[in-house]
Amino acid sequence: MLWNNEKIKLVPVISFLLITGFLMTSLASYFVSRASLRSEISLNELPLTSDNIYSEIQHDLLRPIFISSLMASDTFLRDWVIAGEAGEQQITKYLKEIQTKYNTFTSFFVSEKTRRYYHADGILKKVSPDEKRDDWYFRVRDMAENYEINVDQDLANKDAMTIFINYRVFDYDKNYIGATGVGLAVKSVKNLIENYQKKYNRTIYFIAPNGEIKLAGSDFDRSVTNISQFQEHSLFADKIGTQSESSFAYKKAGYLVHTNIRYIKELDWYLVVEQSEQEAIKQIYTTLVINLVICLIITLIVLFLINLSVASYQKRIETLRGIVPICSYCKQIRDDKGYWNQVEAYVAKHTDARFSHSICPSCMKKHYPEE
Repeated sequence: MLWNNEKIKLVPVISFLLITGFLMTSLASYFVSRASLRSEISLNELPLTSDNIYSEIQHDLLRPIFISSLMASDTFLRDWVIAGEAGEQQITKYLKEIQTKYNTFTSFFVSEKTRRYYHADGILKKVSPDEKRDDWYFRVRDMAENYEINVDQDLANKDAMTIFINYRVFDYDKNYIGATGVGLAVKSVKNLIENYQKKYNRTIYFIAPNGEIKLAGSDFDRSVTNISQFQEHSLFADKIGTQSESSFAYKKAGYLVHTNIRYIKELDWYLVVEQSEQEAIKQIYTTLVINLVICLIITLIVLFLINLSVASYQKRIETLRGIVPICSYCKQIRDDKGYWNQVEAYVAKHTDARFSHSICPSCMKKHYPEE
């Protein structure tokens, strides 16, 4: 009974120690992995994605800027304007060739002298300081820089949103004579967003300084047109207005969403790159569950082996329990078959004990007094 009681105590203790050890190790690994994941997303992955997208946008804009620069310094264009803009078909043909050769969405020239808006399809209109949608021209005329990038509706293409590169044109005496340039369809930037969202598994969109959502991928909620509609709009509002890159995180559907915001000077927009940790956390959680299952299996195997070992030792020891017949004189023990055995032989047979022979002090004095 005593051994059974000890066995009953031993198994739960070992079980508790094994389960506690495995559980603490697995949970520690889970929380460390989650913290490492969050740090990696916030400090490395999102800024890197933002850098790549910014580089792509710059790359896409450099080419039309270069084309507009060539147009502004083209001797044909300047000579044609200085000569009095005679022959509408000449400038129309020129703009058509630019549009076709460089595969731009549109190409144009606006004369300072006549205020005519020339396009590849002919004269569209005359710009006027009294018309709101012509403000861009007078802004370009009065600005100090050689060019600007402007997002506006294109009258020549059914008011499609277009990214215009407006370049100032001067005659040979450095007198301002008009503005020229090309336009890119905003759709091309949208395609860039779609490609990056698929490639990097991120949510990407652009917002104006007033919080308006300017461009977004196809999976973006179309009912949201301004960041003021976000529950976390205060976090965004704190970052908009500054031209430095910044990061923050907010909770959405129970998961952290890591957000990186950077200002795109060329567009006067803010690039927002977001990544939810939902999928990554699910993977870490799945790993935790697998580890716990493995730990449970190992614990059960260990307990099974312990029980086998204990049962084996218990069986050996149980043979020495109860009444053991022993001779009062020679101290031999009678086994179950009726045979008499030396004490050491009997114990060695039924246990793991081994004997070594010696002489106790009393027997030494009795049998070997001379020693």
